[in-house]
Amino acid sequence: MVITSKDNSKIKQLAKLYSNRKYRRETGLFVIEGIRGCVDALADSTLNGGNMEIDGIYYLEELFEGVCSGYKPELELLPEDKRFIITREIADKISDTDACQGIFVTAKMLDKPFSEDTLKRGGKYLILDELQDPGNLGTMIRTSDAVGLDGIVLTGNCVDLYNPKTVRSAVGSMPRVDIFVERDFERVVEAFKLKGIPTAAAVIDGGTEIRQYDFSKGCAVVIGNEGRGLTYDHAEMCSNKVTIAMHGHIDSLNAATAATIFLWEMTRAEG
Repeated sequence: MVITSKDNSKIKQLAKLYSNRKYRRETGLFVIEGIRGCVDALADSTLNGGNMEIDGIYYLEELFEGVCSGYKPELELLPEDKRFIITREIADKISDTDACQGIFVTAKMLDKPFSEDTLKRGGKYLILDELQDPGNLGTMIRTSDAVGLDGIVLTGNCVDLYNPKTVRSAVGSMPRVDIFVERDFERVVEAFKLKGIPTAAAVIDGGTEIRQYDFSKGCAVVIGNEGRGLTYDHAEMCSNKVTIAMHGHIDSLNAATAATIFLWEMTRAEG
């Protein structure tokens, strides 16, 4: 189907999903923007076990005759009523990027209900408490995919998992990492305790130095808000505290950078 009007009902829905967090939750859908994320979603939907359930794909016609031509077979595996050719004007109106690539996918949300039963005994997890930057979250998801992490739990008032900037930063990794959203931090820590997985609060100082900490029996590393870190109460709920020793005058790291160091140390001895 070719859509040329910005007033088309499908385009209105796409634009609202892109910009409105509440509407995303009401519909259970979110938006992926950009060539890499969208073609990965196509592959995950049609070839890789259906981890991604695509509701619709909206794209400039020339993309699948040019840069995305290698994914034309996957595109054609989607039913026709889920494929929509759009104009450059429509693409630019929907996107909030400076250089819109002209392709969007709407898909079913990927987060899973959280409980003790969903956790893998001896698993490696990140718990992100009150994280606020969508780019940091996307980077952590992508890095977690790279190292084979067992899952991520978002607690408290975290940034929306489906914020377009988060989705772009994750670059196709979201369906390949188990992600849970559970606002109640105490419930999350208790579930890990019941599963026998220790929780380790990432703190600036006063914790076991990261290279001395034993991650081998499973662990859930807890990273707090970018500006203030973990609250005292939440750090005290955790089984342990872990610190990244730093040199010179640096006393803290960007949350995504700190998470990357923890992810490497958690998983480097595996396999």
